[in-house]
Amino acid sequence: MGCRMVVVEHENNAVVLHQLNGRTSRRLDKQPVAYHPDSAVWLSDHLVGAAVEASSSIDIFRIEGERLVRVHQAHVGFAPRDVVLVEAMQGRYRMLVTPYSGKEVAWVDWREDNAEAAKVVKTHWCEAPWHPARVARLPGSAGPGYAAACLDDRRVVAVPDSNLTGVPKVLATFNVVARQARPSPSGQWLYVALETGGRNARIHMDTGELQWINAPQTGAVAVAPLSDDLVVWADDKHLYLQRLGPQGEVLETRDHQTSGYSTGLQWIDVDADGERDLVVYNSSGDTVDILFGPLWEQAKRRQ
Repeated sequence: MGCRMVVVEHENNAVVLHQLNGRTSRRLDKQPVAYHPDSAVWLSDHLVGAAVEASSSIDIFRIEGERLVRVHQAHVGFAPRDVVLVEAMQGRYRMLVTPYSGKEVAWVDWREDNAEAAKVVKTHWCEAPWHPARVARLPGSAGPGYAAACLDDRRVVAVPDSNLTGVPKVLATFNVVARQARPSPSGQWLYVALETGGRNARIHMDTGELQWINAPQTGAVAVAPLSDDLVVWADDKHLYLQRLGPQGEVLETRDHQTSGYSTGLQWIDVDADGERDLVVYNSSGDTVDILFGPLWEQAKRRQ
């Protein structure tokens, strides 16, 4: 059976379904949407949501055999950049939608039976809170929640599960663009990709401590921790992998090339061989890269 992958084609205004079997890929279906879709998420094994700028909506598709069939369009009132699944239970879905620009985020509740329109509750976070992520815990014993890097406000903010629509807490502030934040697998660290300035950062999710991590002057636009102290950073046609010490010091760096401007990273065992593989979503070009693990061992050592 393999697995299926859904992607958006930003420039082609489409949502696309692919079938992955081992290390081969086959496109199953491609459906048009309004101008500039920006992200997609699996809601269940048979439902997909896509964030579409021009229609200010989350377009929801059902997988029927090998086809994508649009079943609903949830309007959020702003051009969405990201959609993530918050909760799925008995045909009811809650999504968090963040904007391409502006401070509004939307919590969208939708029922699969379409008995009523999606319910949308808006709150304010920060300027351009891109790529929100689930975090297992927050500093100050606030429990789990969601965190996002704020592109234009140059900070990282978070809300706890106990008060999702409340005022977000600022976890860190920077003097350069904070592009993406992602937790380590244990939840101990929240890694932050900084677009320029020669360093990235990580936040200790128990104490709130901020550690700086040396990086190229171009920084990074995406991050994907493989463990608490082994992390992958992405930039234009390039990944760099770093093994870190307890204070964030770089112990070793390795490099790997990609096909485009790599702004999305996802760890998953694509070919079911027991090794995690890295799926690289590129914002330029027409390729999604799948780098089969173990990635650290295959990356090029820096001299």
